[in-house]
Amino acid sequence: MKSSSPSRSKRIRISEPFTAAAAALLALGFAAAAAAAPVVYRIEPEFTYAEFAVSHIGLSRQRGHFGRTDGTIVLDLEQHSGSIDFVVDATSIDTGWNVRDEFLRGEAMFDAAHYPVVRFRSTQLVFDHEHLIGVAGELTLRDVTRPVALKVERLECGKEPDSGRDGCGAGVATSIRRSDFGMNYALTLVGDEIDLSFEVTAFRVRSQGEAERP
Repeated sequence: MKSSSPSRSKRIRISEPFTAAAAALLALGFAAAAAAAPVVYRIEPEFTYAEFAVSHIGLSRQRGHFGRTDGTIVLDLEQHSGSIDFVVDATSIDTGWNVRDEFLRGEAMFDAAHYPVVRFRSTQLVFDHEHLIGVAGELTLRDVTRPVALKVERLECGKEPDSGRDGCGAGVATSIRRSDFGMNYALTLVGDEIDLSFEVTAFRVRSQGEAERP
């Protein structure tokens, strides 16, 4: 944006050293603002894994995952702030056995026909000095919303070697009680506590101008 200048009749003469110093300060100010600006990342579904594990009849732990995920992450690591909006398609549940998968999609469990989306929205990012260690938020499952705390086990940000895209990867885990979300079927056979783990890959969303650059 061009700065407005005084009319010719009222132009004020400014010494060159002062002009240079002012320009340098402005440049530093803009650079600091740019460095502190939040960065928006879009989750890459092909490299993001949402997995769960639950006790079965007290003898084993059964595992599964969801094949379709989506979401947006906003990070400002300098200001220790940001937000996460993470979505899982409940119909994409996969335990390796079609009969069990159909049951889990059914009314007794996820009721995916009526509630196809499982969603986590953050309310606060938790930092220990420079490290993101946790995320507080709300999980909505079967149209029931409960507070959930995520533990961030790993966060790495950098450039993808082949494309040069800026991205971040994170490992996140938490535990929930399925009964809190209305999943009360066979609690004596299938554990109430479900361990959730996520391996998330996300890449920075470029502005239109950036996308047009070679």
